[in-house]
Amino acid sequence: MMAVEVRKSVREFVEVILKSGSLDNRFKTNARALEGVRAHQKLQKSNEEIYKEYEKEVYLKTDIDMDDFILHLEGRCDGIIKDGDNIIVEEIKSTYVPLRDIYDDFNIMHWSQGKIYAYMISKERCISTIYVQLSYYNLETNEVKSFLNRYEFEELATYIEELVGYYKKYVLVEIKHKEMRNKTIMGIIFPFNEYRAGQLDLIRACYGTIKEGKKIFLQAPTGIGKTISTLFPSIKAVGKGLADRIFYLTAKNVNRKVAEDTLEDLRRQGLVFKSISLTAKEKICRNDKVECNEEMCPYAKNYYDKVKNIIFEVLENEDFISYRELIYYGDKYKICPFELSLDLVKWCDGVICDYNYIFDPKVYLRRIVDDEGENNIILVDEAHNLIDRGRSGYSTKLSKSEFLNLRREVKGVLPNIYKIINKINKLFIEEKRNCEAQDKNSIFYKEVPKELCKILRSFHRESEEVLVRKEKFRFTDLLLDIYFDINSFLSISELYGDDYVTYVNIERDDVIISMFCVDPAEKLKSTMDKFKATILFSATLAPFQYFIKVLGGDINDYRLKLRSPFPKENLEVYLYKGNTRYSARDKTLPQICNKIFEFINIQKGNYMIFFPSYEYANKAKFYIEDNFQVNNIISQEANMDDEDRKRFLSRFEEGEDVIAFCVVGGLFSEGIDLPGDKLIGAIVVGVGYPKVSLEGEIIKNHFSEEGERIAYIYPGMNKVMQAVGRVIRTEEDKGRVLLIDDRYTNSEYFNLMPEEWQPLKIIK
Repeated sequence: MMAVEVRKSVREFVEVILKSGSLDNRFKTNARALEGVRAHQKLQKSNEEIYKEYEKEVYLKTDIDMDDFILHLEGRCDGIIKDGDNIIVEEIKSTYVPLRDIYDDFNIMHWSQGKIYAYMISKERCISTIYVQLSYYNLETNEVKSFLNRYEFEELATYIEELVGYYKKYVLVEIKHKEMRNKTIMGIIFPFNEYRAGQLDLIRACYGTIKEGKKIFLQAPTGIGKTISTLFPSIKAVGKGLADRIFYLTAKNVNRKVAEDTLEDLRRQGLVFKSISLTAKEKICRNDKVECNEEMCPYAKNYYDKVKNIIFEVLENEDFISYRELIYYGDKYKICPFELSLDLVKWCDGVICDYNYIFDPKVYLRRIVDDEGENNIILVDEAHNLIDRGRSGYSTKLSKSEFLNLRREVKGVLPNIYKIINKINKLFIEEKRNCEAQDKNSIFYKEVPKELCKILRSFHRESEEVLVRKEKFRFTDLLLDIYFDINSFLSISELYGDDYVTYVNIERDDVIISMFCVDPAEKLKSTMDKFKATILFSATLAPFQYFIKVLGGDINDYRLKLRSPFPKENLEVYLYKGNTRYSARDKTLPQICNKIFEFINIQKGNYMIFFPSYEYANKAKFYIEDNFQVNNIISQEANMDDEDRKRFLSRFEEGEDVIAFCVVGGLFSEGIDLPGDKLIGAIVVGVGYPKVSLEGEIIKNHFSEEGERIAYIYPGMNKVMQAVGRVIRTEEDKGRVLLIDDRYTNSEYFNLMPEEWQPLKIIK
């Protein structure tokens, strides 16, 4: 029988065994990670100049036979120095801690990584005596402090053996679980008696894409069963050893619930498959305020010492780890439930989470994406949403007012920061004058605001020095917020390219400077390319070629477009050519409301009516209530939470002739499943055309001839198609749709409609 091979990075191996102490996330940012990379590069360049024989970023690996398994350790050593007859393995660490406070055994994990790399190189090159040099690079002063230790190969081999012996219990748990998981995966079957039309094609396409390590774009109609049709083949692929883990990415909680329920259905067949649903830190935090350090949060204290045993308990007792389980273990052991969820990710087979855990450069799961992505599958649900989310994640902004608020607080207390804020404020004033000189509220240009970034780096260094001292000021929270905002701004400045625009916007008395990612395609692609395979799917990727392009696709990617599996005659689509443009809405409101009332009275039942805005929806609702006899009217409200959403949808589960006034593109126009008589029709007022905005106009300008389509028409029609998709959910469903807008007959809109909407029935 072939021995089981377990692959681990040196860093992960060391952290699982040796990491200890409390959480302290006050200064952990991607901007600091970038600075750390630069520190490595500077020291490596210096070593190249000093030593004739110097190797940097050396990939090393070794296999350790543990009887029950073979541990395959791998990683990149920062540097290998040959100094005369001596071989020195260098481990570089960047820090803001003053070098006078760093001593020989400052961090046992740092020495451990160096010793493991020394063992690897000694074994590979038959070296009996080797040195490990631990070099700390202070990011504030650019000074370096190094420690040097000598080791014999036998000494290092004994050390590795001790670490692996401790690690063995973790690996055996993992091996036992994966054996059981893979055995049960072989036994599960598709959970429905028959496939819907096109569903088997979708399943085969997903599996083939994973097997080949590719990317696929799937336009699959609403109701075809996209969740099971992507999860099922992905799980089968995991069972075949084609991948280790599945990330199911969603933009909305309602889609998350569908994925969770689908996995539960398969578990009822006997599937052993550990999954976790990640919840945002702000929602799961047990304190009134998110402050991740032992001074302010008991759940942070000694986190790393406690978590090792808790992980074992969770894995032993839970197959599905949700918000509820995380809160339970968090309260039971006084341990941060959010950090626990992140640590559990690497022990789970499936992860259900928001897009930002993979695609947002400010908060993504760095070690999963960068270190382990090649062994993971990502399933991107409702992929059309990823465009705007990508733009948001790769964009950043700063406002003049936040600096002025801080300036008032630090005056006379932190003179250096006060002076830097004055310089920053001066730049904001100059940008405001540039706008006023052109008699505009906003201007934009295609380059990084270099002078601003230069001063922001000064602010960053000075504020870091204040914050690490942990002095208590009344304005500490404000300083910390701005510190993180600046980190975000500087991080994004490193990504700036032709796909960016910088814009200045005057809002009342405030000035806002933004770096806006107009086209996130390349950024999304670079992330997806790190994974084994990517499945992007939605009911509304029309026009198909446009969505493939802006979602980072290329000619090498697969694509599949499926027709609706339901009888065409089950959906009747009507059109009333009314004028719903903003300038005409008050004038045309009576006739549009008349048509709505007539339509819902021809066939009684539950309807959703989608409007371009809350204001328009409320005006129509009041008009209909005042002029017609309509009962059971409910309205979508702004900022509804999960409980509000559940109460809203329960009216359709329980009531008859429910008329819901909703907003197109909102909570209830995507991911809502109300089959049969729970929803018999939808009315869409307008073409979903987004409100004209500064960023919309920047997108329009950036894409020139295609600009209006990309900025407004395509996103608008996408929302319309999602809303209409709520009506037909099963083979037995029959439904009615009324589109209200004269623009639907224009070729620009007409050609985007799905084939199953034709022929449109015109209402006079």
